[in-house]
Amino acid sequence: MVNIREIVLSILMEYDKDGGKKTTLLKDALEKYDYLETRDKAFIKRVVEGCFERNIQIDYVINSFSKIETKKMQPLIRNLIRMGTYQIMFMDSIPDSAACNESVKLAQKHSFAGLKGFVNGVLRNISRNKNNIAYPDKAEDGGAEYLSVLYSVPKWLCKMWLNNYGSERTENILKFFLEPRPTVIRCIAADLVDGDGDSKAVSELKKELENAGVVVKENSILPYALELEKTDNIKYLPGFSEGKFAVQDVSSMLVTEIAAPLKGQTVIDVCAAPGGKSMHAAQMVGKDGKVFSRDVSAAKKELIADNAARLGLKNITIEIIDAKIHDNNMRENGDILYLDVPCSGLGIIGRKSDIKQNIRKEKLSDLTKLQWDIVKACWDYVKVGGTLMYSTCTVNKDENEHMITRICEEFPFEPVDITKSLPKYILDNDKYNIKDTAKKGYIQLLPGEFGTDGFFIAKLKRVDY
Repeated sequence: MVNIREIVLSILMEYDKDGGKKTTLLKDALEKYDYLETRDKAFIKRVVEGCFERNIQIDYVINSFSKIETKKMQPLIRNLIRMGTYQIMFMDSIPDSAACNESVKLAQKHSFAGLKGFVNGVLRNISRNKNNIAYPDKAEDGGAEYLSVLYSVPKWLCKMWLNNYGSERTENILKFFLEPRPTVIRCIAADLVDGDGDSKAVSELKKELENAGVVVKENSILPYALELEKTDNIKYLPGFSEGKFAVQDVSSMLVTEIAAPLKGQTVIDVCAAPGGKSMHAAQMVGKDGKVFSRDVSAAKKELIADNAARLGLKNITIEIIDAKIHDNNMRENGDILYLDVPCSGLGIIGRKSDIKQNIRKEKLSDLTKLQWDIVKACWDYVKVGGTLMYSTCTVNKDENEHMITRICEEFPFEPVDITKSLPKYILDNDKYNIKDTAKKGYIQLLPGEFGTDGFFIAKLKRVDY
């Protein structure tokens, strides 16, 4: 009989050993143990993800009740106590006694019987005091230390956002990262490859998914987006293999919504994987249009190709090309150029908690250099009068607003007012005057403010100097 806590422990141990470099550890384990009951797989996913996304808070709590700091513990003991602490602090459905006892059993099983008393003592102490944890003072250090511990986000990042967005918006961002997120899909009418679907196709897919036990909610921003809950493996859902939908966050869908490709146009997507924007654009330009979907590796090409084949899109040319290297064949070839450049990913921490564990402040300057190298290599792929769509899934002015300013200063581009391209829901719920920046050609969606990931989108027009 498989011990699901042992599986959790093995994943955490591998992550500890690997230093977080391999981000697919949980996914790989869930595929390996796909035969387990849905309840057991859900437990594994919940505890592993919980230990990752709450890592700073969990270690803070442990260090408050342990004479030995987590960083000085034996790796197995450290991870046992972490997973036990997560269950005690955040899983009401698990009795504290079970979290303690099962951790002690695993310590003994793995030849750490001499430390089972230590494991038991720390966890039971946390259990007795979990409602009286002394967290850092919110009034000190501008609240950065408090926010860092309570929401398990690096202190330097909390400071950056506090400086840029103030305490209320920053805390709202951090809260959103820890909230359960639905899987968002873009509906595609199988018989309308030249269009963007219709209300009938959306309602039919919604009914089909609901009949399969999925909780489905219509998205407030875009009519062709649906939010799914209670999904196990997305590949097994009705409509997936038939190409009736693509998995894509609404913030990403907005790139093509704002770009507004026309029938017969050519779109060049130079950092395309997994291909969501390429697929959306291909659908919009129709059979007489073209999409060049590029990325840097064979694995990414295969990912894009799989998605294109499943969706039945035949107007996409998929290529392995490094975006940093100029391709003279593409010069002034595109009506629209997508530059969805590699970024720090700070806007999608809620979906990929490994980002906040691996990102370092010093890495941000390396990323902006890479982004600029791509801009320099690709800007002239756009025809005069054509559109450059610059986007990232991050919340960092150096990667976003400052990059757009630099592009317009050094190359023949000017911002396009995108106010009329924004969905009514965003315009009607604009508490923070996003319309002001939309007039200047860009929007910064902060995580959660419209129920989306954090995303930056800018629309620039190439002009003839």
